[in-house]
Amino acid sequence: DESAKMDDLQARIDKRGEQLDANFAADDAAWAEDDASAAIDYASWSVDNARLAVLDAIDARAYADDLANKAGA
Repeated sequence: DESAKMDDLQARIDKRGEQLDANFAADDAAWAEDDASAAIDYASWSVDNARLAVLDAIDARAYADDLANKAGA
């Protein structure tokens, strides 16, 4: 009887350990998902800024060319 109680106790301890491991793994997965989402948001922001920089460069070149044409005329 004592051996059965010890086996039952050990089984409950093992099950609780597995539950804790599963909870920790779920928390790690949630953190990883949040990190991935933040990285995607940052990449999207970077692309938007790069597009804006290209448009600014085009505008600056057009303005410089316009001034050069007026100065040469």
